[in-house]
Amino acid sequence: MSAEAPPAAPARIDAPTAARLAVLAAATFVYVTFEVFPVGLIHDIAADLDVGAGRVGLLISGYAVVAAVVTIPTVALAARVSRGTALVVSLLVLVVAELLAAAATGFAMMAVSRVAAALTHGVLWSLIAPAAATLVPRERVGTATAVVFGGSSLAAIVGSPGTTFVGEFIGWRATALLLAAATVAVTLALVWALRPRPTTNASLHDGPAGAPPGTVDRSAAERSPVDRSAADRSVVDWSAVLTLCAVAVVLVVAHFLSYTYFAVIVTDVTGGSGAVVVLLAVFGGAGAVGTYLIGRHNDSSPQRSAVVTMAAFAAGVGLLALAFAPVPTAVRCAVAAVAVAVWGGAFAAAGPVFQTGVMRLAGADADRASSVYVTGFQIGIAGGSALGAMLLGQPVGLLPLVSAVLATAVLVAVLIRRPVPNA
Repeated sequence: MSAEAPPAAPARIDAPTAARLAVLAAATFVYVTFEVFPVGLIHDIAADLDVGAGRVGLLISGYAVVAAVVTIPTVALAARVSRGTALVVSLLVLVVAELLAAAATGFAMMAVSRVAAALTHGVLWSLIAPAAATLVPRERVGTATAVVFGGSSLAAIVGSPGTTFVGEFIGWRATALLLAAATVAVTLALVWALRPRPTTNASLHDGPAGAPPGTVDRSAAERSPVDRSAADRSVVDWSAVLTLCAVAVVLVVAHFLSYTYFAVIVTDVTGGSGAVVVLLAVFGGAGAVGTYLIGRHNDSSPQRSAVVTMAAFAAGVGLLALAFAPVPTAVRCAVAAVAVAVWGGAFAAAGPVFQTGVMRLAGADADRASSVYVTGFQIGIAGGSALGAMLLGQPVGLLPLVSAVLATAVLVAVLIRRPVPNA
């Protein structure tokens, strides 16, 4: 009797595919960089537009509200064209928004630029992960998702601090123009990344065989490995999708409850604002590490990855709450640094865990399920920021404490309900 053949090694991602995934990551990078653009330049923008800093802050929370409201209908509208076309159009709208920001003559025009970007925010974030999934073998979908989300982490490390740094030298308007130029370059690269490959028979732009040019057949041309594995499903288990999205929303609330007021927390812990920039860099750097690590394990052990990620998140914000203890300042600073690193790494890893889980549950309806997830994410941003504002009148240490409680509830839900599906 012949011996059993050893299991086949997981397919590797070749260099051309890796380059295409890098372009998708660059798309998330420029989008997130513009989303948080006012954060580091808030005082410059406020002075130039002759409004208060608090009013400029509304440009961020208002962005999240608009994105939450329009994501599902805009993704439904985008379904009328190919996924690749929708992604390219999203970036073109972002270019227009960046140009409007650079030319803003008042707060109203600046607000219009933010609304414009928010209109297609959900389209890009709903379609970018499914687009990445079409480029890789089924067993590498989690890795591809992590790579794409790495662009968001890079925006926290380079994008936001970079625009702030450059803005101090050339002004915020010129910085917005520079960001628009970068977005144009990414858009051109995206057109290349999503074109048909010589070794494949279909791409994100192909139509059904024998159909007139320009005809779109998303069920065939855009079916990702995740889609193909569930092609025989006639009904998506929306109960499971909504459960996973609800868990994600609670975690996002827990995150933005404290992250929105990161500077306030760090200043209170350390006794000064000098550590804010350093700890923001620590947060972003840890996020890049978390994204890398989750990319290595999210395909083979998604449930375990979810548990470890949620546990690390709860531990990070819980440790930050302990940093308010009456101990020497040096000890408080050290505890805060460790806490921020654990928290940042865990939150960055949470995105790929939830997004990949949603796509696996939705199968052929990954785009629509992703739009629900993105809508929930934006609701979580707005809700977390609002809840944090309500708690600001209390001792600052209450912010990370409440975040830790909510994160612990998410961890319990992940352990008991197991909402993240297996690969």
